[in-house]
Amino acid sequence: MANKILVTGATGAIGKALIKELQAKKIPFLAGTRNVEESKAKLGLSDELVHFSFDDPSTFEAATAGVDSVFLLGPAMVLEMDQLINPFLDFLKSKGILRVVYLSALKSEEMGERMSFHLKTEARLEKDGFDYTILKASFFAQNFKNYEWENIMQRGITFATAGDGKVGFIDVADIAATAAAVLTEDGHSKKTYELTGPESLTYFDAAAILTEVTGKTIVYPQPSPEQYIAVLKEAGAPDFVALYMNSVYSVIANHHVGFTTNDVEKVTGKKPNTLKSVISNDFQN
Repeated sequence: MANKILVTGATGAIGKALIKELQAKKIPFLAGTRNVEESKAKLGLSDELVHFSFDDPSTFEAATAGVDSVFLLGPAMVLEMDQLINPFLDFLKSKGILRVVYLSALKSEEMGERMSFHLKTEARLEKDGFDYTILKASFFAQNFKNYEWENIMQRGITFATAGDGKVGFIDVADIAATAAAVLTEDGHSKKTYELTGPESLTYFDAAAILTEVTGKTIVYPQPSPEQYIAVLKEAGAPDFVALYMNSVYSVIANHHVGFTTNDVEKVTGKKPNTLKSVISNDFQN
């Protein structure tokens, strides 16, 4: 189906996993990155790398040369992300590049106005006639390694304002496999997929899995949003980070994402990986 795919967010966890999938399928792609030289070592690529930044329209033309599909992944921790990527969507529409696969978040509509950028982008893709597919991903299983490893290994805690709610943690490799399939196969136009792992787990469950895998006692202290803000402030994090993350975790705490779907298997033909398998692999590497 695809001729050449532009992968935005190429140096992040999802981008790197998607590039691996496209390489396995021998699908031509370009990997958009702010710094081509630094990305050569990170991604092990050369010819496929292209300078791209959502806030620099001068990069759009070269980044889409020969491209007919785009994997759209906005930067993290940007509260007005829809406004940041709108100029790029304007450009794509003007060039007739309408096939866009957008990585959104599961139940983002329950995260409050602060996190409304996903809904605005989804609405824009539909309203402006894009040939879109929306991937609403659950919480990444790799976040324990990528963002919490110091807490886990040095302090023996996993720290999130998720209450006693459940969530289907998903392997980024399963997100990437799904994205690669919808980008390269027919039948996914104008569809939305909710991507979860195979188990609905609390953070207490996650702590038990972390304990089993690491051999260290890991606990989940179930902090309140106020405690979370205070701890991040004491650690020197900008104020908006705690507010942003509290909005994200609220969908777990308020029991909006305590379910699993079969969308990963439906699209890829394979069952998604468990949280334990992901953490075990991360602990070994």
